[in-house]
Amino acid sequence: MDASHRYDRRTEAHDWLVHLTSGTATYEDGEAFRRWCAASDENALAFVEARALWEALGPAAALRQHGTRGRVRGTARGLHNVRLTRRAFLGGAVAASFAALLMARSDMFSQGSLPDGRGLRTRVGEQKNVVVAPGVSLEMNTDTDISVREHGGIVTGMHLRRGEAVVRIDTTRKDPFVVEVADGRLFSTPGAAFAVRCADDAATVTCLDGQAVLNRDGTNMAVKPSQQVAFDASGIGTAVAVNLDTALAWRNRVLIYDNQPLADVVADINRYRPGRIVITDRALGERRVHARFTLDQMGEVATLIQDAYGAHATNLPGGWVLLS
Repeated sequence: MDASHRYDRRTEAHDWLVHLTSGTATYEDGEAFRRWCAASDENALAFVEARALWEALGPAAALRQHGTRGRVRGTARGLHNVRLTRRAFLGGAVAASFAALLMARSDMFSQGSLPDGRGLRTRVGEQKNVVVAPGVSLEMNTDTDISVREHGGIVTGMHLRRGEAVVRIDTTRKDPFVVEVADGRLFSTPGAAFAVRCADDAATVTCLDGQAVLNRDGTNMAVKPSQQVAFDASGIGTAVAVNLDTALAWRNRVLIYDNQPLADVVADINRYRPGRIVITDRALGERRVHARFTLDQMGEVATLIQDAYGAHATNLPGGWVLLS
Protein backbone atom coordinates (compact mmCIF):
# COMPACT_ATOMS: atom_id res chain seq x y z
CA MET A 1 0.00 0.00 0.00
CA ASP A 2 1.43 3.42 -0.93
CA ALA A 3 1.62 6.42 1.39
CA SER A 4 -1.41 8.15 -0.13
CA HIS A 5 -3.62 5.13 0.64
CA ARG A 6 -2.36 5.01 4.22
CA TYR A 7 -3.07 8.72 4.60
CA ASP A 8 -6.58 8.40 3.21
CA ARG A 9 -7.33 5.50 5.54
CA ARG A 10 -6.11 7.42 8.57
CA THR A 11 -8.11 10.47 7.53
CA GLU A 12 -11.24 8.36 7.22
CA ALA A 13 -10.60 6.79 10.65
CA HIS A 14 -10.17 10.23 12.23
CA ASP A 15 -13.36 11.44 10.57
CA TRP A 16 -15.26 8.44 11.87
CA LEU A 17 -14.04 9.00 15.42
CA VAL A 18 -15.04 12.67 15.36
CA HIS A 19 -18.47 11.95 13.95
CA LEU A 20 -19.30 9.01 16.21
CA THR A 21 -18.46 11.01 19.33
CA SER A 22 -20.19 14.19 18.13
CA GLY A 23 -23.65 13.30 19.40
CA THR A 24 -25.20 13.65 15.92
CA ALA A 25 -24.51 10.16 14.56
CA THR A 26 -27.45 8.00 13.56
CA TYR A 27 -28.03 4.25 13.59
CA GLU A 28 -27.40 4.19 9.83
CA ASP A 29 -24.04 5.89 10.42
CA GLY A 30 -23.18 3.17 12.92
CA GLU A 31 -23.99 0.43 10.43
CA ALA A 32 -21.90 2.16 7.76
CA PHE A 33 -19.02 2.47 10.21
CA ARG A 34 -19.26 -1.20 11.14
CA ARG A 35 -19.06 -2.15 7.47
CA TRP A 36 -16.07 0.16 6.93
CA CYS A 37 -14.10 -1.39 9.79
CA ALA A 38 -15.10 -4.95 8.92
CA ALA A 39 -14.03 -4.47 5.30
CA SER A 40 -10.33 -4.84 6.14
CA ASP A 41 -7.90 -5.28 9.02
CA GLU A 42 -6.17 -2.09 7.86
CA ASN A 43 -9.34 -0.06 8.41
CA ALA A 44 -9.79 -1.46 11.91
CA LEU A 45 -6.11 -0.82 12.72
CA ALA A 46 -6.38 2.75 11.46
CA PHE A 47 -9.27 3.34 13.82
CA VAL A 48 -7.35 1.87 16.77
CA GLU A 49 -4.49 4.27 15.96
CA ALA A 50 -6.90 7.19 15.71
CA ARG A 51 -8.37 6.33 19.09
CA ALA A 52 -4.89 6.10 20.62
CA LEU A 53 -4.06 9.55 19.24
CA TRP A 54 -7.34 10.88 20.59
CA GLU A 55 -6.45 9.55 24.05
CA ALA A 56 -2.97 11.07 23.96
CA LEU A 57 -3.77 14.52 22.61
CA GLY A 58 -7.49 15.01 23.08
CA PRO A 59 -10.05 15.27 20.31
CA ALA A 60 -9.68 19.01 19.81
CA ALA A 61 -5.95 18.81 19.18
CA ALA A 62 -5.81 15.55 17.27
CA LEU A 63 -8.80 15.54 14.95
CA ARG A 64 -10.08 17.87 12.29
CA GLN A 65 -13.64 18.89 13.09
CA HIS A 66 -14.82 20.44 9.83
CA GLY A 67 -16.74 18.72 7.04
CA THR A 68 -16.81 15.37 8.83
CA ARG A 69 -20.32 14.11 8.26
CA GLY A 70 -20.43 14.33 4.49
CA ARG A 71 -17.01 12.75 4.04
CA VAL A 72 -17.69 9.93 6.50
CA ARG A 73 -20.91 8.99 4.75
CA GLY A 74 -19.10 8.94 1.43
CA THR A 75 -16.24 6.69 2.55
CA ALA A 76 -18.57 4.03 3.93
CA ARG A 77 -20.57 3.35 0.78
CA GLY A 78 -20.00 0.23 -1.26
CA LEU A 79 -18.17 -1.80 1.39
CA HIS A 80 -18.97 -5.44 2.04
CA ASN A 81 -21.13 -6.19 5.06
CA VAL A 82 -19.07 -8.63 7.14
CA ARG A 83 -20.99 -10.17 10.02
CA LEU A 84 -19.18 -10.06 13.36
CA THR A 85 -19.54 -12.73 16.02
CA ARG A 86 -20.24 -11.85 19.64
CA ARG A 87 -16.67 -12.81 20.56
CA ALA A 88 -15.30 -10.48 17.87
CA PHE A 89 -17.60 -7.76 19.14
CA LEU A 90 -16.20 -8.04 22.66
CA GLY A 91 -12.75 -9.41 22.01
CA GLY A 92 -11.18 -6.71 19.89
CA ALA A 93 -13.47 -5.21 17.28
CA VAL A 94 -13.41 -1.53 18.08
CA ALA A 95 -15.67 -1.02 15.08
CA ALA A 96 -18.49 -2.99 16.59
CA SER A 97 -18.19 -1.20 19.91
CA PHE A 98 -19.14 2.13 18.38
CA ALA A 99 -21.81 0.57 16.18
CA ALA A 100 -23.34 -0.83 19.34
CA LEU A 101 -23.19 2.62 20.94
CA LEU A 102 -25.33 3.97 18.14
CA MET A 103 -27.66 0.97 18.20
CA ALA A 104 -28.30 1.55 21.89
CA ARG A 105 -29.73 4.93 20.95
CA SER A 106 -31.97 3.53 18.23
CA ASP A 107 -35.53 2.23 18.24
CA MET A 108 -34.43 -1.38 18.56
CA PHE A 109 -33.85 -0.74 22.27
CA SER A 110 -36.94 1.40 22.81
CA GLN A 111 -39.51 0.63 25.46
CA GLY A 112 -42.64 1.10 23.35
CA SER A 113 -45.74 -1.05 23.51
CA LEU A 114 -45.71 -4.62 22.29
CA PRO A 115 -47.86 -5.43 19.26
CA ASP A 116 -50.45 -7.22 21.40
CA GLY A 117 -50.49 -4.40 23.95
CA ARG A 118 -49.69 -6.76 26.84
CA GLY A 119 -46.15 -6.88 28.07
CA LEU A 120 -43.89 -6.95 31.10
CA ARG A 121 -40.54 -5.20 31.17
CA THR A 122 -37.69 -4.30 33.45
CA ARG A 123 -35.23 -1.51 32.79
CA VAL A 124 -31.45 -1.92 32.78
CA GLY A 125 -30.46 -2.67 36.37
CA GLU A 126 -34.07 -3.25 37.49
CA GLN A 127 -35.48 -6.47 38.96
CA LYS A 128 -39.04 -7.17 40.04
CA ASN A 129 -41.52 -9.89 41.03
CA VAL A 130 -44.78 -10.23 39.12
CA VAL A 131 -47.84 -12.46 39.34
CA VAL A 132 -48.58 -12.96 35.65
CA ALA A 133 -51.57 -15.32 36.04
CA PRO A 134 -53.35 -17.22 38.81
CA GLY A 135 -50.76 -19.62 40.21
CA VAL A 136 -47.90 -18.28 38.05
CA SER A 137 -45.28 -15.88 39.42
CA LEU A 138 -42.17 -14.40 37.81
CA GLU A 139 -38.87 -13.12 39.12
CA MET A 140 -37.71 -10.83 36.33
CA ASN A 141 -34.07 -9.93 35.98
CA THR A 142 -32.62 -6.78 34.45
CA ASP A 143 -33.42 -5.61 30.90
CA THR A 144 -36.12 -8.23 30.35
CA ASP A 145 -38.97 -8.06 27.85
CA ILE A 146 -41.89 -10.50 28.08
CA SER A 147 -45.09 -10.61 26.07
CA VAL A 148 -48.16 -12.25 27.63
CA ARG A 149 -50.16 -14.82 25.70
CA GLU A 150 -53.95 -14.78 26.13
CA HIS A 151 -56.86 -16.77 24.80
CA GLY A 152 -60.42 -15.62 25.42
CA GLY A 153 -59.18 -13.09 27.98
CA ILE A 154 -57.35 -15.77 29.99
CA VAL A 155 -53.56 -15.77 30.30
CA THR A 156 -52.24 -19.04 28.89
CA GLY A 157 -48.53 -18.38 28.62
CA MET A 158 -45.71 -15.96 27.90
CA HIS A 159 -42.99 -15.27 25.36
CA LEU A 160 -39.55 -14.25 26.65
CA ARG A 161 -38.38 -11.84 23.99
CA ARG A 162 -35.19 -10.76 25.77
CA GLY A 163 -33.64 -11.11 29.19
CA GLU A 164 -34.10 -13.57 32.01
CA ALA A 165 -36.77 -14.70 34.45
CA VAL A 166 -37.60 -17.43 36.94
CA VAL A 167 -41.06 -18.91 36.42
CA ARG A 168 -42.87 -20.64 39.28
CA ILE A 169 -46.00 -22.73 38.74
CA ASP A 170 -48.06 -23.19 41.89
CA THR A 171 -49.06 -26.73 42.84
CA THR A 172 -52.70 -25.62 42.79
CA ARG A 173 -52.73 -24.45 39.18
CA LYS A 174 -54.78 -26.73 36.92
CA ASP A 175 -54.46 -25.05 33.53
CA PRO A 176 -51.26 -25.40 31.47
CA PHE A 177 -48.92 -22.43 31.18
CA VAL A 178 -46.66 -22.47 28.11
CA VAL A 179 -43.41 -20.50 28.11
CA GLU A 180 -41.86 -19.61 24.76
CA VAL A 181 -38.18 -18.75 24.63
CA ALA A 182 -36.42 -18.18 21.29
CA ASP A 183 -37.88 -20.88 19.02
CA GLY A 184 -38.56 -23.33 21.85
CA ARG A 185 -41.68 -24.04 23.89
CA LEU A 186 -41.51 -25.08 27.52
CA PHE A 187 -44.19 -27.21 29.18
CA SER A 188 -44.27 -27.91 32.91
CA THR A 189 -46.29 -29.57 35.63
CA PRO A 190 -47.76 -27.93 38.76
CA GLY A 191 -45.06 -27.23 41.32
CA ALA A 192 -42.33 -26.69 38.74
CA ALA A 193 -39.89 -23.79 38.84
CA PHE A 194 -37.41 -22.96 36.11
CA ALA A 195 -35.32 -20.10 34.78
CA VAL A 196 -35.34 -19.02 31.15
CA ARG A 197 -32.86 -16.73 29.47
CA CYS A 198 -32.58 -15.30 25.98
CA ALA A 199 -29.58 -13.18 24.96
CA ASP A 200 -27.32 -12.85 21.93
CA ASP A 201 -29.43 -15.26 19.84
CA ALA A 202 -28.90 -18.04 22.39
CA ALA A 203 -31.28 -19.37 25.04
CA THR A 204 -31.05 -21.48 28.17
CA VAL A 205 -33.51 -23.31 30.39
CA THR A 206 -32.50 -24.10 33.98
CA CYS A 207 -34.72 -26.22 36.19
CA LEU A 208 -35.05 -25.45 39.91
CA ASP A 209 -37.90 -27.72 41.00
CA GLY A 210 -40.18 -30.28 39.43
CA GLN A 211 -39.67 -30.98 35.76
CA ALA A 212 -39.92 -28.96 32.56
CA VAL A 213 -40.06 -30.30 29.03
CA LEU A 214 -38.46 -28.28 26.23
CA ASN A 215 -40.00 -28.78 22.80
CA ARG A 216 -37.99 -27.58 19.83
CA ASP A 217 -38.30 -28.63 16.19
CA GLY A 218 -40.65 -31.44 17.22
CA THR A 219 -38.19 -32.92 19.71
CA ASN A 220 -38.84 -33.05 23.46
CA MET A 221 -36.13 -32.84 26.10
CA ALA A 222 -36.78 -33.16 29.82
CA VAL A 223 -34.93 -30.72 32.08
CA LYS A 224 -34.68 -31.90 35.68
CA PRO A 225 -33.74 -29.98 38.86
CA SER A 226 -30.20 -28.53 38.81
CA GLN A 227 -29.93 -29.16 35.07
CA GLN A 228 -29.53 -26.64 32.28
CA VAL A 229 -30.09 -26.92 28.54
CA ALA A 230 -28.76 -24.37 26.05
CA PHE A 231 -29.83 -23.96 22.43
CA ASP A 232 -29.38 -21.61 19.49
CA ALA A 233 -29.68 -21.62 15.71
CA SER A 234 -27.07 -24.39 15.45
CA GLY A 235 -29.04 -26.81 17.61
CA ILE A 236 -29.77 -27.89 21.15
CA GLY A 237 -27.21 -29.09 23.66
CA THR A 238 -27.43 -31.87 26.19
CA ALA A 239 -28.70 -31.30 29.71
CA VAL A 240 -25.79 -30.47 32.01
CA ALA A 241 -25.58 -30.18 35.79
CA VAL A 242 -25.27 -26.62 37.15
CA ASN A 243 -24.79 -25.00 40.52
CA LEU A 244 -28.03 -23.09 41.01
CA ASP A 245 -26.48 -20.77 43.60
CA THR A 246 -23.98 -19.63 40.97
CA ALA A 247 -26.15 -19.74 37.85
CA LEU A 248 -29.00 -17.81 39.49
CA ALA A 249 -27.02 -15.66 41.91
CA TRP A 250 -28.64 -12.57 40.36
CA ARG A 251 -31.74 -13.36 42.44
CA ASN A 252 -29.65 -12.32 45.45
CA ARG A 253 -28.25 -9.27 43.61
CA VAL A 254 -24.91 -11.00 43.10
CA LEU A 255 -23.08 -12.01 39.90
CA ILE A 256 -20.66 -14.95 40.10
CA TYR A 257 -18.32 -15.96 37.27
CA ASP A 258 -16.27 -19.15 37.43
CA ASN A 259 -13.43 -19.60 34.92
CA GLN A 260 -15.17 -17.65 32.15
CA PRO A 261 -13.57 -15.47 29.45
CA LEU A 262 -13.49 -11.85 30.52
CA ALA A 263 -15.28 -10.94 27.28
CA ASP A 264 -18.26 -13.08 28.31
CA VAL A 265 -18.19 -11.65 31.84
CA VAL A 266 -18.28 -8.10 30.49
CA ALA A 267 -21.10 -8.99 28.07
CA ASP A 268 -23.20 -10.15 31.01
CA ILE A 269 -22.28 -7.20 33.24
CA ASN A 270 -23.41 -4.80 30.51
CA ARG A 271 -26.97 -5.98 31.07
CA TYR A 272 -26.92 -4.45 34.55
CA ARG A 273 -25.51 -0.98 33.96
CA PRO A 274 -26.19 2.01 31.69
CA GLY A 275 -23.78 2.57 28.85
CA ARG A 276 -21.44 -0.26 27.95
CA ILE A 277 -18.02 -1.66 28.76
CA VAL A 278 -16.18 -2.77 25.61
CA ILE A 279 -12.95 -4.77 25.54
CA THR A 280 -10.81 -3.66 22.61
CA ASP A 281 -7.92 -6.06 23.21
CA ARG A 282 -8.50 -9.66 22.12
CA ALA A 283 -5.97 -11.16 24.54
CA LEU A 284 -7.57 -9.34 27.46
CA GLY A 285 -11.02 -10.52 26.42
CA GLU A 286 -9.88 -14.15 26.28
CA ARG A 287 -8.45 -14.20 29.81
CA ARG A 288 -10.25 -16.67 32.06
CA VAL A 289 -11.46 -15.08 35.27
CA HIS A 290 -13.07 -15.90 38.58
CA ALA A 291 -15.07 -12.95 39.87
CA ARG A 292 -17.90 -11.98 42.18
CA PHE A 293 -19.70 -8.64 41.98
CA THR A 294 -22.75 -7.26 43.71
CA LEU A 295 -25.26 -5.27 41.71
CA ASP A 296 -24.42 -2.30 43.92
CA GLN A 297 -20.92 -2.33 42.40
CA MET A 298 -22.04 -1.92 38.80
CA GLY A 299 -21.14 1.79 38.78
CA GLU A 300 -17.51 1.00 39.57
CA VAL A 301 -17.12 -2.41 37.95
CA ALA A 302 -15.02 -1.06 35.06
CA THR A 303 -12.52 0.33 37.57
CA LEU A 304 -12.47 -2.99 39.43
CA ILE A 305 -11.68 -4.85 36.21
CA GLN A 306 -9.05 -2.27 35.30
CA ASP A 307 -7.31 -2.67 38.67
CA ALA A 308 -7.56 -6.47 38.74
CA TYR A 309 -6.20 -7.11 35.25
CA GLY A 310 -4.01 -4.10 34.57
CA ALA A 311 -6.24 -2.88 31.77
CA HIS A 312 -6.23 0.63 30.38
CA ALA A 313 -9.59 2.41 30.50
CA THR A 314 -10.88 5.09 28.14
CA ASN A 315 -14.01 6.74 29.51
CA LEU A 316 -16.58 8.07 27.04
CA PRO A 317 -19.84 9.92 27.69
CA GLY A 318 -22.94 8.01 28.73
CA GLY A 319 -21.23 5.36 30.86
CA TRP A 320 -19.21 3.91 27.97
CA VAL A 321 -15.75 2.54 28.83
CA LEU A 322 -13.17 1.03 26.45
CA LEU A 323 -10.81 -1.45 28.12
CA SER A 324 -7.54 -2.40 26.44
